[in-house]
Amino acid sequence: MTQTDTVKIWMVGADDAWDTAQKLLTLKKNHHALFFSQLYLEKLLKALTYHLIDDHPLYTHDLVLLVKKLNLKISPEQIEDLREISKFNVTARYDEIKRELYKKATPEFTKIWIEKVKFLASYFRSLL
Repeated sequence: MTQTDTVKIWMVGADDAWDTAQKLLTLKKNHHALFFSQLYLEKLLKALTYHLIDDHPLYTHDLVLLVKKLNLKISPEQIEDLREISKFNVTARYDEIKRELYKKATPEFTKIWIEKVKFLASYFRSLL
């Protein structure tokens, strides 16, 4: 498989995750929409890993670690945003941890974070 093919596979996955997040938002399933929004950024960063440095991405859901591997120029505030967005990928999806995200995922909270995801995704996509 070529580098270009691998990037396309990750991008298809990213676009699917974003589409799923948007559909979940319309259903007011905010905590699930946030989960798929995190997955969207994760897959974009993994596509960028193949595109920019032609290397396997790290086996992690931590967006900060993925960005650091790429040496991307982003602000300290954006690093903090990525750190928070990484928390939306609830490892193993344990009920008590999901419940915490569910409580946080008010419409206002979700709107703010979806906008931050859109902004970061726009920057990441511009590098492809």
